[in-house]
Amino acid sequence: MADKYKQWSVQRLKCELAQRGAACGGRKINLIERLESYDRNKNFREDPIIIPEPLDVFWPITGFQQLRPEHRKSMPQLTYHQIEQYFLYRMAEDKQMTSDLKALEKGKDLLNGERIFACSMSSDDAHIYLSGIVGAAMKQKLSYNFKIGIDKRTGDPLNSHCECPAGKGPHGTCKHVAAVFLMVESFVEKGNLAVRKGCTDNMQSFHVPKKIYDGKPLAADRIPWKRKHTDEMLEDPRKDKYMKFSSGYSSYIYNCMVNFCSQSSTNISLRYLTPSTSLQVASRDHDYLQQPITEHLVDKAVAVSPKDAKDIEKSTRMQAKSKTWFDERKWRITASRFGDIVKMTCRRDTRKLCSSIYQPKSIITYPIIHGRQHESRAISMFEELTHFKVKKCGLFVSVKYPFLGATPDGLVENDAIVEVKCPYGGRDVDIKPGKKFPFLVESNGKITLKSSHKYYDQIQGQLYISGRKLCYFIVYTFCDILILKLEYDEEYCLLSLLPKLEIFYKKHFRPYVASCL
Repeated sequence: MADKYKQWSVQRLKCELAQRGAACGGRKINLIERLESYDRNKNFREDPIIIPEPLDVFWPITGFQQLRPEHRKSMPQLTYHQIEQYFLYRMAEDKQMTSDLKALEKGKDLLNGERIFACSMSSDDAHIYLSGIVGAAMKQKLSYNFKIGIDKRTGDPLNSHCECPAGKGPHGTCKHVAAVFLMVESFVEKGNLAVRKGCTDNMQSFHVPKKIYDGKPLAADRIPWKRKHTDEMLEDPRKDKYMKFSSGYSSYIYNCMVNFCSQSSTNISLRYLTPSTSLQVASRDHDYLQQPITEHLVDKAVAVSPKDAKDIEKSTRMQAKSKTWFDERKWRITASRFGDIVKMTCRRDTRKLCSSIYQPKSIITYPIIHGRQHESRAISMFEELTHFKVKKCGLFVSVKYPFLGATPDGLVENDAIVEVKCPYGGRDVDIKPGKKFPFLVESNGKITLKSSHKYYDQIQGQLYISGRKLCYFIVYTFCDILILKLEYDEEYCLLSLLPKLEIFYKKHFRPYVASCL
């Protein structure tokens, strides 16, 4: 090898040393000795150890599709509580507590500011993977790529990574990752896909005016002004002799106008100078009817045929993920409120009760989140223990009492339903009657459901409306599970439950809904 280097020129020797990262200065003999030393010592250097990046988890490279509304059906239920726990404790593999809740607040601002530029989805048997781009908060032209992994069955966040300094994987908890998690939560719960649309995603709008006026005519004294009204501003400039019209003259002009428009099927500008008639006022004008017009409209809106009832059940099997499910429930009393109505006393504020049924508030508490999160696990354990297959179902509507609806947690074969309860207070204890499980009672040495509890009214209502005879009532905790078989009580339903619900609907709920029209 030494003879080989002696035959090389000085320039070639220097190039070889430069490639090896060595010094290139000195005489030719020094260059040759330096190369010989490198050759002698090359076997003493071990192969370099490649330290994997923290992001060295499995991330698919291909198979991604742009996130679209139809992907909502395949997404698991992801709640704010799960996201909060991930940012607080890092619920995935490392179990490190970071308490990084400020990122969630900043993530909300990014989401509201439409800074999620792109989001794509891929999935396998156990995971959902999301990838895309989120814009920086303070710089318009800066953006970061993100990667997120979610458990396909439970919806728990598993891994996350972002290119920003605070979002390094495999469990990054930066504000950009938080914005994506919050977007997915809103997408799963409400169907809102808050990904910024590109300029080519919308129809061209060169000819569309900036704002279209769609307001209704108002009287001059009701027009909103920035300045405060004074008597001088509202003073009528007409002379006295022109102001002294008979009280019915305006009504006469209005009736002539309405009759002309209805007979000739033409519009005249004078019609738009009068405010629209209130539906409630029109209803009071026809007080000779047996039933107010507004209440008649409510009855007509909830009425269904047997075919309609089947179609509603099929179209609402996604339950809370379906807009139709919310629309069909709005004017109906659902089984979860049967107990509140049956046990209502004369001291109960019926208007507040009707308001909570007609316009339920979206309340997120730990017991509610706990129940939603573990309902699927309870059903899976029920299937393993009983070897039954639980099928999803939608909103059942009674044909005879169309103002009543029920959504069981599942169906078993052709004659049974499933109802799951996951009590938050007793999540870590064995199931037995007592303070943690007030809806249970021990009778003849066996645990059963209290007939005086509102869960009993809920289940009996579900059985009647769905037309089934048996309910598997499942109580699930982290260390125990209880499965009760409850049969349909026909006498109680027909003679007690349904009459009370019908009276409440006709006397309180229907008038309340009619007053909101």
